[in-house]
Amino acid sequence: MLIINKILKNINEPENKFLISCGLKISSIYLIILFIFYYLTWIVISLNSIYLESQIPSFTEDIRNDFIAQSMTMLFEQFTIVLLSLIMLFFAGMYIGKVLLRPFEVIGEYSISQVEGKETIYNVDLFSDYRLLTNFSDIFFDYVKGCLGLMELSAREIPKHYLGIHKPKFEKVFFVHFFVLIIILSTVSGLFLYNVSTQIHADLIDKLLHILKQDSSNIGYFLGQQIVIFDSIVITVILSLFISYVLLSFHLYSKVSGAIFAFFSTMRSFMRGRFSSRVHLVGYGHIRKNGRAFNKFLDHIERQCSIDHNNRK
Repeated sequence: MLIINKILKNINEPENKFLISCGLKISSIYLIILFIFYYLTWIVISLNSIYLESQIPSFTEDIRNDFIAQSMTMLFEQFTIVLLSLIMLFFAGMYIGKVLLRPFEVIGEYSISQVEGKETIYNVDLFSDYRLLTNFSDIFFDYVKGCLGLMELSAREIPKHYLGIHKPKFEKVFFVHFFVLIIILSTVSGLFLYNVSTQIHADLIDKLLHILKQDSSNIGYFLGQQIVIFDSIVITVILSLFISYVLLSFHLYSKVSGAIFAFFSTMRSFMRGRFSSRVHLVGYGHIRKNGRAFNKFLDHIERQCSIDHNNRK
């Protein structure tokens, strides 16, 4: 609750807007897919009633309207569960946004503490999904610590596997973690929708048998085969949900991938002797505060240390 209150009090800050947008994106996709499920179900129920009205004289328009209304009631009986699911997804989305920003916040907080002269240790975020930034930042801050010990800035050789990186890297760990989340979400949603569709189908048959009060093998066969249609709707909706969240994972990663490379390339350039290198973030307002903190840290290092021109590259 303290985190939520803090976000609400500073809702205009770019990083907080980013967290809220993540929550809205995660929950909105589920809401849209759920609306599609309800709409398709309504179409099937309506077509059933129209067909039965045309085939059975006793199935009047008034009975048809009452039948549709009663059948749709089943959908809205799940409103509480749907509302709770949306709220949980919203906060889950905010948490995902926080995880996306956390590695940058760790760098920013460490940078500020160093500029202020506090005795702090850079603790690598072991659970970070950005292996490139996490691993290289650990190397970089060790390098800076050595420079401060000697009170001299000098170039250092970069590990070979970091030299060939010239654009944002595809972070497999991030997508694996997000994929697991998608699988869990799709499974839970699928079970919920399957339960709803099964109950609607059973309720549909019970209401029609009560209304007709007659045995009709043709009508019974027609109603019995509706389960195939309901199952098809559920499968289609789950696949749509899965694909939408996969696309969302790429979208969210695009919100940080450029910043990851910007931090990494600045650290690499600084270590190679280009001590004027700074992080420049355009279009990443939610990370800019941490970028500025890191740039102040680099300014601080330059002021504290002399430069070994002979080792510059």
